[in-house]
Amino acid sequence: MKQLSNSLDETTSQIVSSVPRILQDAATLQLEGAMLQQKLVTLEQQVQGVEEQTGHSIQSLQRIDQLKSSLENAASALREADKWVALATSLEEILESGVPTQKDKLAELAKQVAAMTASLEVLSDSTDYETKRVQLETLFNRLEAAITPPFVEALTLMDADRTRAYVGVFRGMSRSVSACRCWRRAAASVHAHSWARAHHQELRPLTTMLAEDAEKQVDWLISVLKSDTPLGELLRLYTDLLLSLDPSPTKIVTANFKLCQTPDEGIALLIDLKTDIDGFINCIRNVIDAPRSNKEELVPATLRELGRAAYAPLRELMPKYTDIQTTLFLSHLDDPMLKQEDLLEYSRAVLSMAERSEGWFHTAYNRGKSIAGQATYPFYAPAVEAFTSALLNLITSHTRHIESSFLSSVNAGENAGVLSETFPASLLLESAVTQLLGVLADRQRVEETDEEPKPQHPLLDLPTFILDADARDTPRAPPPSVAGLRRAKDVLRNLARSILRNPIDIQLDKIPQLSVWHNNDALSTDLPDFALSPQEYITEIGQYLMTLPQHLEMHLSEKQAPWQFLTELCTHTCEVYAEKILNIRNMDALGTKRCLTDMTYLSSVVDDLGGSVTPALKSLEKSLRATTPAQAE
Repeated sequence: MKQLSNSLDETTSQIVSSVPRILQDAATLQLEGAMLQQKLVTLEQQVQGVEEQTGHSIQSLQRIDQLKSSLENAASALREADKWVALATSLEEILESGVPTQKDKLAELAKQVAAMTASLEVLSDSTDYETKRVQLETLFNRLEAAITPPFVEALTLMDADRTRAYVGVFRGMSRSVSACRCWRRAAASVHAHSWARAHHQELRPLTTMLAEDAEKQVDWLISVLKSDTPLGELLRLYTDLLLSLDPSPTKIVTANFKLCQTPDEGIALLIDLKTDIDGFINCIRNVIDAPRSNKEELVPATLRELGRAAYAPLRELMPKYTDIQTTLFLSHLDDPMLKQEDLLEYSRAVLSMAERSEGWFHTAYNRGKSIAGQATYPFYAPAVEAFTSALLNLITSHTRHIESSFLSSVNAGENAGVLSETFPASLLLESAVTQLLGVLADRQRVEETDEEPKPQHPLLDLPTFILDADARDTPRAPPPSVAGLRRAKDVLRNLARSILRNPIDIQLDKIPQLSVWHNNDALSTDLPDFALSPQEYITEIGQYLMTLPQHLEMHLSEKQAPWQFLTELCTHTCEVYAEKILNIRNMDALGTKRCLTDMTYLSSVVDDLGGSVTPALKSLEKSLRATTPAQAE
């Protein structure tokens, strides 16, 4: 403990003796920190001073650089102005003395006009820029007017070297569009001259010439005229050419069409015309689709303009196709069978026409498609309507003849019925109308199914080239005469039923006037029912109904089952018979028995024919039987 105490005392003494020194060092360090802070403040002030001096220097340098640039631009503008004056004066002298035609001189001229164009761009900031621009435009207009005639001559002669020299001048003036315009003028002039001097101006030689020339013209545009849009230039050339030829292809084709002696010749001319135009269009498509290093994007409107110009003759003649096809259709109606007086044979002839119309429509539609493709329907449909209307007129007229013959026989007191000539005549005529309606419905389904989607390539869009907008937007619909055919079918159906019912109606009309219903003596009233037999009027009706099946089979087709007529006729007989019985007045007991006997006979006939007695007649029979016992008593 003593040693530990001594050690602590010694340590304490050392600490006490070292504290003043530490405090002195801390004070010294604090003083040095204050001095360092003062130096930092001084350094910050010095840095700010340097920054202020440097900023002024940078702004001065910027102003000096701007001044230098302005001086350089002014010097360049002065040099370009001097150069501009020299070039303008030189070009003015060339225009005054005459533009050279030598290739080397033209090359120098091309460099000169290119230099003038570049010089004007340098002077864009000068105060007299607009004046110089107008002056340059005037000089270039004079130069273009001067070189255009020899340039067109070089193009006409297909002189590639001279043409390149002139193209250099046009490109130096930044007027490549004007060079292409001159090319179109020259090429169109060559083709128009060839067309005008041809001995026989026909569309086929023209389209063949243009098709063979297309690839060569594209190569010329690329290699000589350095055109960036050779295909577009070619399309514009052919479009303008086809629209400007004199005489026009449309006029030539129309004149040739007028020379056709028969409708078949007219159809053949239209088919050949379509073939010639398609050949030309296919050639243009091959040129467009040919592989090239730079694929040119063509505007669809440009392609459609060429299509309209190429198909203009066909567009002009398509209404004539309607007239021709109408004539061909109507010629089928000029048949000797349709000129006879026999009612049945005439109906058979009309039925034959309706049956054969399917083949005529099929042939006409396919032939129309070979002429106008998907654009044929608006021209084909009116021809179908004309034929259908003409056949409907024949049907309507013949219906009146059948009805007139039927009424004449009725007025003469003759029974019509199933054995009359008017009945099978009306049946056959109704079958003809049904057949024709079926053909028209089938054709509409076939033609709607055959309709193709709009072609993706603009040069194949025939509806746009041949049809007006209204015709393209009009939906396909049945011919207007279909409504008339349906009405005619209903009229014939009713007429055939009226003829078939006539013998029955004649007998039924006698019922109210028969004397057997009343004024019978008392002794006869007590006769038993089995002693009574059906009366003559009802037996006539029964015999007529029983003979109908074998007679109907002679006149009905496989689709027309006899039971349909029998059912309708039995129903009609029962209904009318009930009405006539109700019109009898003062029927006595014996008359009631006779009426019940007649009803029983009619019911048995109807049952034998597979029919059924109407509810009205059954109710009437029950009523009469209910009254019979009371009267008997």
